[in-house]
Amino acid sequence: MPTHLHTIQERNRLILNGTGQWVDKFSALGAIVALSALILLSLATLLDIFLRSINAGGVRGLFELNGLFIAIIIAGFLSLVFIQRRNIRVDLMSKVAGSNQLGVALIATLTEMLMMIGLTTVLGFRAWDAHQYNETTAVIGLPTTAFWITTFIIMLLSTLLVTGRSLAQWGRLLLTKSYQLAGFWRGLGVSLGALALSTALLFHFLGGDYSVGLQATVVFFALYILIAAQIPIGVALGLIGIISLSLLLNIESAFVIAQNETARALTSIDMAAIPLFLLMGNFATWAGLSGDIFNAGTSLIGSRRGGLAMASVAGCGGFGAICGSSIATTATFGKVAFAEMEKRNYAHSLAAGCIAAGGTLGALLPPSVVLIVYCIVVEVSIRDAFQAALLPGLLAMGMYLLAIAIAVRVKPNLAPTVEKFDWAIARKAMIQAWRPIILFILVLGGLYGGLFTTQEAASVGALLALAFALLAKDFNWHKFKLSLMDTAINSGAIYIIFIGANIFAGFMSFSDVASLILNFINIDTTPHWLILLCLVIFYLLLGTVFDTLAAVLVTTPLVVPLILGMNYDLVWWGVVTLSLVEIGMITPPLGMNVFVMRSVVGERLKLSHIFKGVTPFLVADLVRITLLVAFPSISLWLPSVLNN
Repeated sequence: MPTHLHTIQERNRLILNGTGQWVDKFSALGAIVALSALILLSLATLLDIFLRSINAGGVRGLFELNGLFIAIIIAGFLSLVFIQRRNIRVDLMSKVAGSNQLGVALIATLTEMLMMIGLTTVLGFRAWDAHQYNETTAVIGLPTTAFWITTFIIMLLSTLLVTGRSLAQWGRLLLTKSYQLAGFWRGLGVSLGALALSTALLFHFLGGDYSVGLQATVVFFALYILIAAQIPIGVALGLIGIISLSLLLNIESAFVIAQNETARALTSIDMAAIPLFLLMGNFATWAGLSGDIFNAGTSLIGSRRGGLAMASVAGCGGFGAICGSSIATTATFGKVAFAEMEKRNYAHSLAAGCIAAGGTLGALLPPSVVLIVYCIVVEVSIRDAFQAALLPGLLAMGMYLLAIAIAVRVKPNLAPTVEKFDWAIARKAMIQAWRPIILFILVLGGLYGGLFTTQEAASVGALLALAFALLAKDFNWHKFKLSLMDTAINSGAIYIIFIGANIFAGFMSFSDVASLILNFINIDTTPHWLILLCLVIFYLLLGTVFDTLAAVLVTTPLVVPLILGMNYDLVWWGVVTLSLVEIGMITPPLGMNVFVMRSVVGERLKLSHIFKGVTPFLVADLVRITLLVAFPSISLWLPSVLNN
């Protein structure tokens, strides 16, 4: 790296992060306290399950109290996402903005500050409404005002932290005169230009006498301009949504909608399963469950030609079912499996490619975080969706294994010769894998069997994974804090996108975009296979540049009317959508899992070699998607059997 670029990056890092760490420590402390409270809430849920199992009736009113406590917990860790600049964003205009991204980052932090101020404001109104109308819980009649005031106060403190950080960044910019560095004004101009253009389009077209179709098109165009300019996706959704609603209706109505959607997101019991499942994945990682799964797979099929690659894919599937994240699965198994395959003389391209592809199973196999969010948005059963995703997930894993078998047969140099199978070692490895087996049985078995709700299954999984971690020799307070921090950051980013998408969906609802889409695409005359083919291509392309969750949330309001109009099942379409955007995670040129794998292996492997390694798996994915679209029963058969 040239010296002047290194100097610019160091200066930018100082301006964005500062020299003091008290803000980071304060927000981190809030996140740790909040997630610790979530663990305690999980213990209460476990007690409720136990009391129900002995016909004691459970803890009276716990369900509705959970929602109020969860709102306080989420408010406790939300600021950490903003303080550490970990909101999900898309880098599409970096070449336009230039190499000096300081101006872009400063504008992004300003919009994040506006988002936090807006969320705090609507929560303040929510607390006032609870007080004014003497709102109480339905079962035990407990006043809710104190809960909402607590949530508001925590959010207010968080907003002060975020606002102070943003103002301090601009102050450091002026004091250090970093605006004189090459490229600063170019990046700042691109970001300000994107904001100005989006705002001007909204005010011109939504404030004028234009057709609803044109107005909706302009709103989406304005949204994508902000996203392309690296404004965090959830923030862009929220800002565009509130401005559009204000212009379409009025400011008061816009804030009422924002208030209702924010409160609904924060108190959603189903959404609460997301941080719990992420906690389960983090604790399972520190407990060494990924190693147990990989060793069991290696002992069973590692002796075949290409067996270690197959074991890596199977291990990714097994661990993905615990952590629910494709990126986390890729990163974890990249560390565990790549070195082992390298030691046994596997081709680097196959070793890296199978892990990057296997990581996509993490978001497809239940419990899937993205599938939970999709179900909440389209209002379908999460349990049905998990059931529907199981066979497609296993099909994906099976086809990846088949792709490896074919690849090593066509090119024997990709994998070493066959090793001798040792049943004693395999039996020992399977016995040692008792922890993930018990976790699978309890969480997925209880969920599929109707014993647990989604949130209860997540609570049981998080507590059991924590117990396994506490029993591990090297688990300590530092690793416990890291687990909570990682969960807070990832959960907070998901909540911001979800809240922003809900506010934006309010505009979609009032502008009646669903009818516009159905009028534009005549489903009575256009062949359904052609519509589905266009949607498949669209999602494959979108998945290469968009985060999986963002891709699903931004497009669902547009696509769901078509799916319903063609009388297709929304659960089936959710599985198909998730499969499509996950394929984008390994599709050139911007497959996210490929870049994660590249960061794991470092300089040992070129990016082009990893893309070469995922090619057989992309072929398998295209065959699988064809089967899923052509035969919906692959997804819908299991829910129909279990529900009957």
